[in-house]
Amino acid sequence: MYFAKLFWNFPRSAADPPGKIPPIAPGLFIRTIVSGGLLVLCWQTANLFFSAFIGKEPLKRGLPLTAEAKDPNGSLLDGLKAKKEVVKTFAFWELSFISQSSPDRRKAIFNDIDREGGSTWSQILECATELIHGISQRIDEKTKPTPGTGASETQRPEPVIHSLPRLTDPPKEGNFLASSPKATSRHEKFAEAFSTTAKSYGQAPDWTPVARARARDVFDRASATLLSPERKQLFLGSSKDTKLLTGPSTNKAENIHPIIAQILSSPIGRPLQQTYAQRLSSVVLDTPHAALCPIIDAVESLTHLLVASLAEDQYGKVQADVPTIVRLFTGTIMTLEAFINDGLEVHWTDVTFPRSSHPDAQAQARRDPDVELVLNALKTSLADLLSAFNPYLRDIGLTGKDARLARKAAGLEDGEAL
Repeated sequence: MYFAKLFWNFPRSAADPPGKIPPIAPGLFIRTIVSGGLLVLCWQTANLFFSAFIGKEPLKRGLPLTAEAKDPNGSLLDGLKAKKEVVKTFAFWELSFISQSSPDRRKAIFNDIDREGGSTWSQILECATELIHGISQRIDEKTKPTPGTGASETQRPEPVIHSLPRLTDPPKEGNFLASSPKATSRHEKFAEAFSTTAKSYGQAPDWTPVARARARDVFDRASATLLSPERKQLFLGSSKDTKLLTGPSTNKAENIHPIIAQILSSPIGRPLQQTYAQRLSSVVLDTPHAALCPIIDAVESLTHLLVASLAEDQYGKVQADVPTIVRLFTGTIMTLEAFINDGLEVHWTDVTFPRSSHPDAQAQARRDPDVELVLNALKTSLADLLSAFNPYLRDIGLTGKDARLARKAAGLEDGEAL
């Protein structure tokens, strides 16, 4: 009110404005512009200070925030298990600092084995692996068909169907494959034209992904019972419509009407677009709030803690979890790369996506910067783990196929020295 009184007069005797028309003068516009500008300046200043404060590292006097707590490890675990995204993000950020530059706290984590609910390391491992494993879970939910179809459905007893009263005439007898007689009356001609138009909407040369998945499931079950593998392949290759079961979708943005494409490309239609990068990021980083920083912090924290355990874990219990972490990183990298390259179809509203005649541009458009950060963090961390535990891979049970897949996922050649 103090600052408002510098520009406005608030006399108590003039509660209601004098007259029906407010006094409009140049001074009114000047006061409105100045006060509005100061209000916007206040908002921007508050936003700037809040962003600077929220972006500060979770450190106090160079130490993690939980260092001065009565139970530092317990406070850290409470933050890692918190429901609020902000609290969990700062907790994983602090764990990343501890794993890289706080040897005393690392030793305290390794030596705290008598905590309720399991050792501190096991609880940290559970929180971090849950966050990383969520990437593969969301990708599987996106790519796999909806549950409820398959062999489990065939084992269910058939439901009892209660027929309803007949509302139409029974089917005609005789040669039902013969063509229908031509319409003669005006009513029959209108009905025939309307029926042809209505049926054309259900006879499009492409199916939705859900319809294709259901049709493929029904076809696989029926062909497994009635057709041999050779006859099945012959049948799929002979019919144009059955190729839609295995062929890619033709419902692409480059096939839509030019007018619709122009509308989607305009500033009005851009909010309606579902770009490939947005859909990819929403699956990998989760919605409605992307968990980019916690995922990267979880990956790097586990890696640094495992590497530091070689010299700081006096009980030697942390090394037993190395194969589990290596398999988790390997599986997540392979699943994520397959999903980026060919696991997500382009939405029909994504008119900015390159055409199929430019495969190199399409491959570049499938790369989202945030997803690439997660993928690079996984590969780098996996390579660091393999390099640190290379002399002990056989002792910890990481040999054979698991070791080869891990080297391949990390981008290392099979015979390359780690």
